[in-house]
Amino acid sequence: MTLREIMRYAGTLYGANVAASIVTFGLTVLISRDMSRADLGIYGLFQAYFLFGAYASSFGLAPATVKWVASGAVDDGEFLAFMMLRLAGISGLLYVAAGVAYLLSFKVLAAALFALPAYQVFSVGLSAARARLWRRREALALVFASLATSAWIFVLLFADHSYWAPILGQVLGAYSTALAMVGYALTRRLPRLRWPGAWRRAFWGTALPVFLGSSVFAIGELADRLVIRHVLGLADLGVYVLALTLFNVLNKPVHMLSRVLLSHFSQADHGAGHAKALEIVRVNLAVLPLMGLAAAAVLPWLMPLMLNRNYTQAFPVFAVLTAVILVKAVELVQSSLAVARDSATSNMRAQVVALALYAMTVFFLTQTFGLIGVAWAVVLRWTVLTVVQRFDMKRRGIDVLPSHLLMRAAIAYLVALAFFPVAPWFMGIAYLGLGAMLRVWSVPRSWRLALGRVES
Repeated sequence: MTLREIMRYAGTLYGANVAASIVTFGLTVLISRDMSRADLGIYGLFQAYFLFGAYASSFGLAPATVKWVASGAVDDGEFLAFMMLRLAGISGLLYVAAGVAYLLSFKVLAAALFALPAYQVFSVGLSAARARLWRRREALALVFASLATSAWIFVLLFADHSYWAPILGQVLGAYSTALAMVGYALTRRLPRLRWPGAWRRAFWGTALPVFLGSSVFAIGELADRLVIRHVLGLADLGVYVLALTLFNVLNKPVHMLSRVLLSHFSQADHGAGHAKALEIVRVNLAVLPLMGLAAAAVLPWLMPLMLNRNYTQAFPVFAVLTAVILVKAVELVQSSLAVARDSATSNMRAQVVALALYAMTVFFLTQTFGLIGVAWAVVLRWTVLTVVQRFDMKRRGIDVLPSHLLMRAAIAYLVALAFFPVAPWFMGIAYLGLGAMLRVWSVPRSWRLALGRVES
């Protein structure tokens, strides 16, 4: 794939999610108006349990699926049989765990565990489509999943105004999407099932390091909610959940681009992959953080017009969290390249170091600065992850960017973010101008690449 094709593929996926994101944004406003801040905090705990369980129960199947199917090194019939057996085993364990949690009266945790088998079916199916670069099918699946979940939550909110409405809506949305995906697959001509071959050991060599790194990452995602609940209380957790929900809508293009890059790097030769990596990083640094700054400028003005409760604390937290977009603009390229080059342990080591430093700082920052402290702890964790990951990849001969590039971009972003309290509309201009002065990018070329108008 050329760089233009990569950006167009990612653009197609993001464009398909624009409508779904608008619905998600409207639903976020509705939930925030309809529920108390404490109930919103409990819903945030459900999301944290679900996220942790999604990573912990995946065993790295989704990224390994993208790598191995994209490489063409496995037989389709063998791979289908392998995945059916693994998903059946994972689902059985999750249903037992959900039953035990329910009997022990951990009902929110039980709901999260019950939703996970359906999510894993969706995740593996989406990964198979991504590996084959079926952008229309992938876009349709993403939109269907988002709209199905939103529709269920919207309906249930009329029947129940507690935190159970969005929780059950997310569970039903996951199963609706999984059933639709399985139903679609059954209408197609499936390959004949065969017993998996000798490639399984190499497959697990990719999947398990990814799984371990993802599990460590998920612990960090769960930890921030638990720390807020323990130190600040459920009401403040509700404020943080609103900020994080808005951030996750903004974060969608990052995840979509990472899917495309893993498939591309798995198919390309090493030289071609390395040649495009630096260019992709420069495009990411020019485009993705600018979206974060634009949202940080608009939402504090827009959201109070829609909400009937005081969530003013959420907007400075959201503004700080947008700095994660800057770091992930680099990290997503490094992670995809590491997995594609059989160096997933680089990601795992970096996750462990980042989590250790996060654990040592998050309580102090939360007690000292409140929710803003939590947000900066999250930014610190992502920064440490990216830096450690880079050094480990360099040691293995997989280096994607000069060491000064992220530092210069971070300086430009922090200067721009300093305008948030006094002149938020100036943040984007400050970031673009200072970034160009520091030679992080060439603004005209980066934007032409992002729009798919330049070959590379």
